[in-house]
Amino acid sequence: MRAIPTPSSESGSGFAQGSLRRTLSVLVACLPCISSHAAPDQGRPSADRYKSAIVTFADRVLASGRDRFGAIETPLFVDGLQVTSLEPAIWKGPGGESWVLSNFASQQSLMRLLDGLTGLTGETRYRAAAEAATRHALDHLITPNGLLYWGGHSAWDLQADRPVGNKGNITVHELKGQQADYRLMWRVNPAATRRLMESIWAGHILDWSLLDFNRHAPNAKKVPAPWAHAFNQATAVPFPTDGANLSFCNVTPMFVHTGVLLSVLDHHDEALTWTRRMVERWQQARDPRTGLSGGQLSYRTAVDRAQQALGHVHPQINEARIVASYHQTSRYHQLPAVQLLAGEALIAAGGRRAEVGREFIKWASEDLQVYAKHCHDPATGKFNTMMTDGTPIEWRKAKEGYYTANSFAPASPDGLLLWGYALAWRLTREPGHWTMLQHLFRSMTLGELGDPDGRGRALRIGTGESDWVVIYALLELHDAAADGMFLRLAGRVGDNLLAIQSPTGLFPRRGREWARTGDDIPLALLHLVAAIEGKRSRIPPPAIDRQFFHAVYYGELEPHQKKRADDRTYDSNVFYGDDL
Repeated sequence: MRAIPTPSSESGSGFAQGSLRRTLSVLVACLPCISSHAAPDQGRPSADRYKSAIVTFADRVLASGRDRFGAIETPLFVDGLQVTSLEPAIWKGPGGESWVLSNFASQQSLMRLLDGLTGLTGETRYRAAAEAATRHALDHLITPNGLLYWGGHSAWDLQADRPVGNKGNITVHELKGQQADYRLMWRVNPAATRRLMESIWAGHILDWSLLDFNRHAPNAKKVPAPWAHAFNQATAVPFPTDGANLSFCNVTPMFVHTGVLLSVLDHHDEALTWTRRMVERWQQARDPRTGLSGGQLSYRTAVDRAQQALGHVHPQINEARIVASYHQTSRYHQLPAVQLLAGEALIAAGGRRAEVGREFIKWASEDLQVYAKHCHDPATGKFNTMMTDGTPIEWRKAKEGYYTANSFAPASPDGLLLWGYALAWRLTREPGHWTMLQHLFRSMTLGELGDPDGRGRALRIGTGESDWVVIYALLELHDAAADGMFLRLAGRVGDNLLAIQSPTGLFPRRGREWARTGDDIPLALLHLVAAIEGKRSRIPPPAIDRQFFHAVYYGELEPHQKKRADDRTYDSNVFYGDDL
C-alpha cells in the first residue's frame, strides 16, 4: 500500500468566485444575443466534445479512483482525487487516524454516470463497475438495522475497511437532499434495497401520527417497522415539538424520492400512501393569508434559533414560520423540483400512482406560483425573506448566533430554481411559470426568453453561466418548445464547464486542487449529449443530489477550510470547494 499524502493547506479557497462571476456577467452583457424565432432547430451543438470529456472523466475515475488502499481491494471508489498526483483525498480522524473516505452517498452521480454511459455507448465496463460498487456496498456497508454507512456523518474508510464517522462515532445516519440511485440498487440486490428504503423511513420518522422527523437516525439501534402506524390527518401544521426533532425541509426530498421509488419498483401501496401524506404536510403548513410555508413542519418551544436571532424584532417568529436562509432554498428551490420529478415518475407508473403524481405536480406548481408572487423582487432579481404571513423580515437586525444577519438576506436565483420553474412549465403550461422564467433568464444573464412561441426570444449564447443544473433546466425547455437554441445555450454552459476540466480529466472547482469522483458536472453533460442525440431514454433520469461529509477534521486547516462557529467542517471546505 502506498503512502497517502495529507491535503495541502494550499488547496485554495473560493473567495474570488463571486467577483469572477460578476466580472463575467459584465463581459457577457456586451456579447450578442441570438434570436431563434424563425429557426427552431438552428444551432444544435455537436455532442462529440462533451462525450469525449465525459469518457475521459469516467476512464480516469475507473483507473485512479477505485479502491487500492487497504489489505483488501474492493470495487468501491474513493471520494476524491488530487487532480495532478491522483492521490486520494484523506480525512484526518481522531487519535492520528487517516481515513481514505468512500462515502457512497456522495457517489450516486458517479453511479448514474457509469450506468448511463453504457446505455449511451454500449461499453459494458462502465455499467459493470457501477453494479460492482453498488453490490459491494449493499453487501458490506450495511448497518445492523439495514441502513448504510454513508451520508453526512458516517462513511467507509478504504484503508482499514471499516466504517468511520464524526468524532469517531459511527452510530448516526444522516441524509439531507441526497437522491440514491435506487433503480440501480434494485437491479443488483432488491432485498437489501427494499430493507434500506424502509429503514430510511423507519429510522428518521419520530412520530408517525404527526409525521415529525429528524435528519438523524440511528445506525445500530433497532427501529420500528414502518407503515403500520396511526396517522393524524387533521393536526394543525406547523406544530410544536419537544427535543431536537428539527423537521428540516431539506430532508423531505429523501423521503419523497425513497417512498416514490419504493412504490414504483416494489408496487408498494403503503409507501405511496405515506409519501403522499408527507408531501401533503407541506401543503397543510401553508399560511392561509399567503399560501407560504416555512422550512420546518415542527418547531421547538424551548429553544428556537430564529427566535434567538430575531425575536426582539418579530416576537412571533420561529423556524417553522420563516421563508429565509437554507429553509427558503430547500422549501422553494429544491422540494418543488423533487416533487415534479416524482410526480412524473408516478404518472408513468399508472393507476393510483398516476393520481398521486398529478397531485404532486399540482401542489408543486401552486407553491412556485406563491413563491413568485410574494417573494420575488423584479427590481433586484432576488427573493425577499419574510414570515409566512407575509411580514417582511428585518434581517439586518438579527443577533449573531446559529444564524447571522446574512442568513436572512434576500436569496439569489440559482439553477435549481430555474429547473423547478422549467419543469413546472413543461408539465402544466401555467403562464405564471413562463413569466417567472423570463425574469430568471434576465437575472442569470441567459438573455431574453421571449414568448412560448419564440417571439421576442434572444438567448445570450455568450453567457458565462457555469451552474451545471442550468443544463437540466434548458433541456426541459427544449423538450417543451422543441427549440434547438435551448440546446445551443445548454451547450454554451457545457463549454464553460469543459473549461475547468483538468488534463487528468477531473473537474476541480476554481482555486482547488482536489476533485470529486462523484461530480455532478459529467452527469449533466451526459444528459446534454443524450438530448443532442435523442437518446435520453437510454440513461438514468436526472436527480437532485448533494454530496457532503460533515465532521471534525483533526488536522491543520486554513480559515477558508473551517465552518463558522463549529468544530466540524465539510469535505467541500477542506478539499473540493463549492459549485461554481
